[in-house]
Amino acid sequence: MRKALLLVMLPLLASALAAQQPATPSLFLKGETRDIQIEEMIRWTAEYQKLKFLYQPAQVKGTVTIVGPSEGFEIPSTAFFSVLQTFLKQFRLILSPFGQDTAQSVRFYEIIQATEAITQTDKVIFMDDISKWTDTTADFVTMVVNLKYADANAVRAALQNLMARQGGSVNPIQGVNALILADYSYNIRRLAQIISLMDQPPRSPRLEVINIDNIDAEELVQSLNNLLTQRRTLQAGRQQRPGSTDDETLVSVEVAPYVNAIMVTGFDSGIELVRELVAKLDIKIPGAATTGRIHYYPCKNVKAEDLASTLTELLGVGVPLATQPGGVQPIPGATTANNPNAPTIVSDINTNSLLVIATPSDYVEIRKIIEKLDVRRPQVQIEAAILEVRNDDDFQFGVEIATVDGFANASKEPRASFGTSFGFSEIVDSSGVPIGTGGGIPAGRNPIFGTGGLFTLTKGSGFDIPLLVRFLKTQADTNILSQPSLTVNDNSSGTIEINTEIQLVQLNNLGTGSGTTTTAGDFVEAGITLTVTPQISQDDYVTLEIDLDISAFVGEAPNSGVAPPRSRRRITTLVTVPNGNTIVIGGLKSAESSKSVSKIPLLGDIPLIGELFKSQRTVQRQTNLYIFVRPRILRDANFNDMRELSREALQDAKKGMLDVPANREFIDNALKDYEKRKNVPPGTPSRSFDYRGIEKNK
Repeated sequence: MRKALLLVMLPLLASALAAQQPATPSLFLKGETRDIQIEEMIRWTAEYQKLKFLYQPAQVKGTVTIVGPSEGFEIPSTAFFSVLQTFLKQFRLILSPFGQDTAQSVRFYEIIQATEAITQTDKVIFMDDISKWTDTTADFVTMVVNLKYADANAVRAALQNLMARQGGSVNPIQGVNALILADYSYNIRRLAQIISLMDQPPRSPRLEVINIDNIDAEELVQSLNNLLTQRRTLQAGRQQRPGSTDDETLVSVEVAPYVNAIMVTGFDSGIELVRELVAKLDIKIPGAATTGRIHYYPCKNVKAEDLASTLTELLGVGVPLATQPGGVQPIPGATTANNPNAPTIVSDINTNSLLVIATPSDYVEIRKIIEKLDVRRPQVQIEAAILEVRNDDDFQFGVEIATVDGFANASKEPRASFGTSFGFSEIVDSSGVPIGTGGGIPAGRNPIFGTGGLFTLTKGSGFDIPLLVRFLKTQADTNILSQPSLTVNDNSSGTIEINTEIQLVQLNNLGTGSGTTTTAGDFVEAGITLTVTPQISQDDYVTLEIDLDISAFVGEAPNSGVAPPRSRRRITTLVTVPNGNTIVIGGLKSAESSKSVSKIPLLGDIPLIGELFKSQRTVQRQTNLYIFVRPRILRDANFNDMRELSREALQDAKKGMLDVPANREFIDNALKDYEKRKNVPPGTPSRSFDYRGIEKNK
């Protein structure tokens, strides 16, 4: 135990030490030598650096000699603490701080033996942070060293004689490859430099991963292995120098999984050789947009699935490979058809894009083909005119006679009735209800009024019509002009349908006295359906594949639930038309003549009198049908020609539209839109679309 402790506190001893203190906050030494009492230096440091020291007086007895230049030198007060540490080191003493200046504690510097320093120092650093350590004083420091390559016991043995003899120590940490060093601050930095030189990787094979930036890693590995194989072949023919070691440039190169990188296993010299080769080979491929094997191409003008089908068919036949491993020329006969690593092309319908699995070099060639195919094709506006001229002459004449023997429902006498029916009237009961729709006992007839002339002779009740004569002559001249038009891409199909639909109605009889009901049936339609596929030739001709179907209702339905009669004409043709010319692609001239006679056998054959027992109809019809077509190529790259056609159609529509706010708003907005695009801004392309690939706008 310490027998006595001297606490140096300047506020209490200021008057006693005033005669020994320098007048200025510095120490100026003159002459060649000067002996300074250690205890005196403690007092100066305590006063001018406001520190508190704790020590045994017997420990600090002695003086320190300083040798300086003859003209003298100055020690500033800010350096007193560092000088004091140096003085104490001469006597194997150190300063050990403890406590803090708070309301409950005071910070002291205790002067202790250097051998006790390892248990007292509060400064701990890691060797990884040694570059940040700037203390070069005689302060005592503990440093923790994590070794990467060298063995901790081997390093400890080497440092044992390099530690300060006054308290320096080095000890391994059990369980980990690490050391704890305790020594003066100035010596700790020197020890850290020695450890860095000792903690070096061993001369043994190691693994290194090299990232590839521009080309496919798998393709690069093939090239590297080929080059390294050729190098070993050349070296095998050279005579090895006596005493030389094995070739440390031998390496193993493999593709790193899941990333575009390579794994190199070998010695440092071999890995460095591979790095040099990678730097020369890993260069950006002209035209390559990506570096991996999976490439994305968004289609701009064509459907991705159509383009993928074309490319897959092409690659299936066999396309010469762009390069072979090692960058040599393609092997004769090597194609994508017999290559297990041939490119794969998949289309994504949702984004209209292509996913191509191929090496960057192969993808460059594939992309060239894609860009040739993925071009905006010109469009063709097709106007068709369907002109039908029809002349109809229809004459009808008929006579119906009938007689009914009385209306005595209660009579038991036999009753007789006689008559002819050709559709001019219907048999009814005494209440006028038709027999066919639930009426009772026949009591007469009711005329069916329609177009034409009608003569009746009546006797007795209103339904007793013994004679009915009907006659009608109809003449009709009909001109029908239909002008369907549509715009479609080159080599694409377009269809326009202009149809009229009629819903069939079924008449249901509910029984005697219950009437009838109607039920809605299916729809039947008739109209014009035009399907056309244009193909533009090199000479501004348009080859049209046309399918035109024309149907029309030509009469009334014979019965409820039965579709009315329809006529149908269809033209399917392949024709070549000059651009902007109108030609006739089809026509039909027909003449129909029919005479139908409905009569009572024998009675209808009697001359003159037979006219009372028959109905006759004579129909004569002539029809002329002409079909014209006019294609127009729309080739402007800025759609100016299509815009002008749309503007003209809008002006025509405006003339026939009702002047209501909704119509006016639509027309006005559309016309304003056309006016905005009428004047092409400077720098905007204004060229014809090079659909034939003859010219190229630079």
